[in-house]
Amino acid sequence: MRKTPQQFKRLEVKQVIGKILKDTRTTLKPLSITTGESLADNFTTTDFSFEIYDTDKKIVSLGEQRGKGFVDGLFTGLRDYFSTDYESLKSLALADYNVNPLMSKSKNMGTDAQASVMLSVQVGKNGIAEFQHTSRSMIYSSFSAALEAFQFYINCERCFRKIQIFLKDAQKRNRGDIMSQYVYDLSKLTEVNTYERKTI
Repeated sequence: MRKTPQQFKRLEVKQVIGKILKDTRTTLKPLSITTGESLADNFTTTDFSFEIYDTDKKIVSLGEQRGKGFVDGLFTGLRDYFSTDYESLKSLALADYNVNPLMSKSKNMGTDAQASVMLSVQVGKNGIAEFQHTSRSMIYSSFSAALEAFQFYINCERCFRKIQIFLKDAQKRNRGDIMSQYVYDLSKLTEVNTYERKTI
């Protein structure tokens, strides 16, 4: 599959994140997810938990997330939880959701076919970003793709904040060579999202 311009931008940003955050990058790992629906209710209730790794490990459990379908509840729950610490995540909105059964890889009448899930995320004025995951569970793949999206944008904001600190230090030391590299890195981050510039 040919990469989109947005995917190329993300690859460049991931290189910046790796260089700046190194081993402290935030990683989100799915633990459990359950959904409940009632024919008398237009909403789906979703309970899920995941691990957060960066400099420490933390388990987060979010219960009774209501939405128009479990993906809506899952995405909204993650955005509400993380946007208190990461302002830029408020710009994320679910734009599209596609499930593609991979029937050619099935060995049992198609019932064990894997599903490729694609989440399309609208990132403010920065366009659409797509996050994909494949497994035999549509729910698990949806959860994993959503976590990957939030993981990426959390690391973007963390990286942006850290570079601002490095840039201020380089200015104090009159290191124009280092400053130009940090300005370039900031420009890559602003290609994928918009961040609040805080006074340091």
